[in-house]
Amino acid sequence: MDGMAEAGAAEAARKGTPGAGASAAAAEAVLSFDAGLRVGIVSGGAAALLGLSRATPGLRSLTELLEASPRLDRAAVAALTAACHAAALGIQDGTAGLRFTGAPGLCFRINPASAVGWLIEVAADRSLPGGGGADPLTGLADRPMFEARLAAALDRPSRRVGGCAVLLCELEGIRAVNNMLGHAIGEDLLRAAARRLQAAVRDGDLVARLAGEEFAILQGNVPDAAQAAALAGRLVDLLGRPYIISGETVVVTPRVGTAIAPADGADAALLLRRAAMARHETPAEGSGSWRRFSPEMDVRWRETRAIEAALRLAVAEDQFELHYQPQVALPEGRLTGFEALIRWRHPQRGVLTPACFLPVAERLGLMRPIGAWVLREACRAAAGWGGGLRVAVNIAPSQFEDGRLAEAVGEALAASGLDPGALELEVTETVLLASGDSALGQLLALRRLGVGIAMDDFGTGHSSLTQLRVFPFDRIKIDRSFVTDLPSGGDAAAIVRAVTGLGRSLGIAVTAEGVETEAQLQELLKEGCDAAQGYLFGRPMPGAALAEMIAGLEAA
Repeated sequence: MDGMAEAGAAEAARKGTPGAGASAAAAEAVLSFDAGLRVGIVSGGAAALLGLSRATPGLRSLTELLEASPRLDRAAVAALTAACHAAALGIQDGTAGLRFTGAPGLCFRINPASAVGWLIEVAADRSLPGGGGADPLTGLADRPMFEARLAAALDRPSRRVGGCAVLLCELEGIRAVNNMLGHAIGEDLLRAAARRLQAAVRDGDLVARLAGEEFAILQGNVPDAAQAAALAGRLVDLLGRPYIISGETVVVTPRVGTAIAPADGADAALLLRRAAMARHETPAEGSGSWRRFSPEMDVRWRETRAIEAALRLAVAEDQFELHYQPQVALPEGRLTGFEALIRWRHPQRGVLTPACFLPVAERLGLMRPIGAWVLREACRAAAGWGGGLRVAVNIAPSQFEDGRLAEAVGEALAASGLDPGALELEVTETVLLASGDSALGQLLALRRLGVGIAMDDFGTGHSSLTQLRVFPFDRIKIDRSFVTDLPSGGDAAAIVRAVTGLGRSLGIAVTAEGVETEAQLQELLKEGCDAAQGYLFGRPMPGAALAEMIAGLEAA
C-alpha cells in the first residue's frame, strides 16, 4: 500500500469514535473492509502487528487476510470475522478493545468510517502481564508471547501455504563479559544483539528474548528448508561480528538451532525442544555455527536423558569404583604410586570410563559429590598400601567453586589416616583460568597441608607457562598427545625436550602420560624425563588386583 493510502486510512481512523481499549498508536495500525467483507486498505503498522508481509498478494477477502496472519489461530479468525460481519450488518457498532485468546498480545477495535466502510484498529495489548509480552531489557517479545505466537502459527488453516520455522540462538560468552566488564556492558551487549536480530528478519517474523542470553525467532511462511537455513547462516554471521560497547570491543559466539514445522513437529513445545536439541549439537569450538534438527538428534537426546537419570541414581546408590594405573620413576622403572581413575559400574552397560559420563556429571552439577567420593575413597585405599607409595587424584574445576576444597581434603586425610605427602592432586590450567584468585588461594592452602600439586595435560592449553609463574607446581604431566608422536621426532620431540628442560630449571618433576611403546620410553629416557605412566607399565586395575601387585613387590 502506498503512503497516500496509509495517510487516508489514518485520517479515516481519526474521524472515528475512539474507544477505551485502543492505544494512541492504533490509528496508524488499521485495515478497512466493506459490507461484503472485502479488504480495502492495510496500513504498514497493521501488517507488522499481524505478521503479514507487505508483498502478500491477492488477499482481498477479510477472512483470507486474517487467516494469512501467523499470529491468529482458527478461533481468533472466526471470532474477529464474526464481529466484523455483525458490524457491517449494523448489529454491532463501535466494538472497542476486542481481545481473543488466539490473538496473543493484540487487541482490536471496529468502527465505522464513511470514506472506506469500516476500520479495524489493531494495537498491542498493554494490559497483559509483563508489559504486553515484551522483554523489559531489549523490547523484544518475551517467552510467553513467543510461545503463544508459535502456537497460533501452528494452528493455521490448511489452505495456507508454507510452514514456519523456530530458530533458537544462544550467545556464548555473555557471562564472561558480565564477569570481566560488568553487568551494565553485558546488558548493552544484549540490546545490541537484539537490534541485529531484529534487523536480520522480515517484518512478519517475531524475535523474542527467552531468558538470559537465549533468543528465539519465529519465521513465518517457510515453504522449504533453504529459507530457514539462509536465516540461520545470516544470524551466525551478524551476531558473531565484533561489538563496540562503551569503548570495549566484545565478541560472542552464536549457536543456532532450527526446527521447521510441520516436518520437524507440529506442536509448539516439541518444536522448541527440537530446535534446542539442534542448537546443543553445534560444534563447541569455532566462531559460531548452526544446525537443523534431525531424527538422530532425538535418539541421542533420549539416550542423554536416560544417562542423566541413571547418573543421578548412581550418585545416590554409590555405583562408582576406582581403578588405579601405575606410575613409575625413570630411568629404573621403580613403582612410585598410582593414579586413581573413576569407573561407573552401570547396571545395564557394564563398566564405563570417565569420558562416557563425567561431561554429563559436570553439566548436571554432580561433579562436587562425585569428586568428594573419589577423594575419600582414594585416600582410604592408599592408606593401606604402605611402602611410600603415592596416590594421584584428579580435581575438577567445579570442586573449587564453594571454596572448601582444602577443608574437604583435610577431612579425607584425617578420616583415612593417609600422610599428606602421599597425596598428589592433579589440576588443569582450566581451574586457574576459570576460578582465578579463589583457586589460587585454595591451592596455596592445600600446599600448606603438605599435599603435592600437579598440572595435568601440560601443553594443551593457551597459557600453561603463565600458570607456572602463578603457582609453583610440584609436578608437570606432559599430555599423551605429545608422547604418541615422540618416535617420529619433529615438533613432539622438541616440545618434550623443552618441557623436561623447563622442569629441571624450575625444580619441578616431569611425568609423561600415555606411554605405550618401548620406542616412546627410549625417547623419554633420552630427554631425561623423571617419571611415566601408561599401558607399557600397566593398565588401570581394580583395587583387588592392585593389592596383589603391591604384595608381589614387597615379597621381591
